[in-house]
Amino acid sequence: MNNNLTWKRQVLPNGLRVLLLPKPFGLTTQLSLAIEYGSNDDPEGNSGTAHFLEHMIVGGSQGRIKLHNEIEKLGGCSYFETSEEATFTSVDVFPERIAQASKVLSELLFDSVFEKDKLELERKVILNEIAENSDDPQEKTGETLIKCLFRHHPVKNPVLGLKKTVNQIALNDIEKAHQNHYAPRNMILILTGRFSDREAEDVIQDYKNRENGNSVSRGNRKIEENKPRKEVVIERSGLTQAYLSFGLRTCSATNIDAPTLDLISAILGVGESSRLFKELREKRALTYDFTSINASGLDYGLFSINCAVKVKSLKQTQIIIQDELQKLKTQPIKENELEKSKNLILGGIFRSIDSPQQLPGVLADMEIYFGNQSALLNYKDKICSLSEQDITEAANKYFQDENYATAILKPKK
Repeated sequence: MNNNLTWKRQVLPNGLRVLLLPKPFGLTTQLSLAIEYGSNDDPEGNSGTAHFLEHMIVGGSQGRIKLHNEIEKLGGCSYFETSEEATFTSVDVFPERIAQASKVLSELLFDSVFEKDKLELERKVILNEIAENSDDPQEKTGETLIKCLFRHHPVKNPVLGLKKTVNQIALNDIEKAHQNHYAPRNMILILTGRFSDREAEDVIQDYKNRENGNSVSRGNRKIEENKPRKEVVIERSGLTQAYLSFGLRTCSATNIDAPTLDLISAILGVGESSRLFKELREKRALTYDFTSINASGLDYGLFSINCAVKVKSLKQTQIIIQDELQKLKTQPIKENELEKSKNLILGGIFRSIDSPQQLPGVLADMEIYFGNQSALLNYKDKICSLSEQDITEAANKYFQDENYATAILKPKK
């Protein structure tokens, strides 16, 4: 089992990192590229540039559109996405066509030609995407909570950007971002699924001699030290329920406490045997669904609990959530609950390894945060070693009343 949690890692002379994890019994092959340029790296006042560039990689010229369509002609599928820390793309094709798909992807990523008319078309598409996100109550409360917790760190800005900033991004901004960040030293190539050593080498050849780009290093980001804004309430017409996001700042993904906070999140809100599922749904029927998430990046972290409830139940729900956090500080976790929660995390890890869609992203994250082919195995071992004392200490360290923030979206009266 542990052998499936490690992969082969190599660094090419041009700085490109290559991760290989073959699945001999797979029926398809996944070729993925992670570029270490995400929304947290956007220039101040120009949020959304990384995401805009992701759109332009596929749709930024007529030639790009035609080239991207070749993936489907090969019987494959592809997707592109931007996160706070990276831009990620993946193609999934028949093993015998991976070399062709690789050439398509390398041309898309390294071509520096973008067209003005396509920029304006993609701008409209992105503004529609922003509007759609804004209409989603859970997205709205999530973004509002982050703004309560982070006033200086760039994570306060939405990955998609703001309507104002997206409207002012110009063609030269896209060209400059591409030149600065789409360089081999900023990239991670990931090959998973079914492939031979020879096929892997053929793919790597497409990237060995690539040298374009300035490979701009990440700058230092502002670290939050001020207390969070305690509560923001937004009213909106057309809602029938209130949407609640409750959370606090935690630590980065590389911090020693990160796995413990992941385990606490599982105890509180993963599965139908979790504490909040029992308290909020089974006992009181206050909500249909909720999430408990410990999200972290290179230099930030946040823990959030999110749900939709009746307006009259808001206060009760907040009290229950805070009571459950308080219990973690004072009451030891029973051994069977601790083991159950560990198993839920381990099960999630193993399912992500089995999933052609999830595996490349997991490997990309492990490389971005740890640069180690054994990072996932180390994480698994850390989860397995955690004790009830570790839970108590982490809860007392982070779950303090002055650290909490709340975002509420409710029906307009």
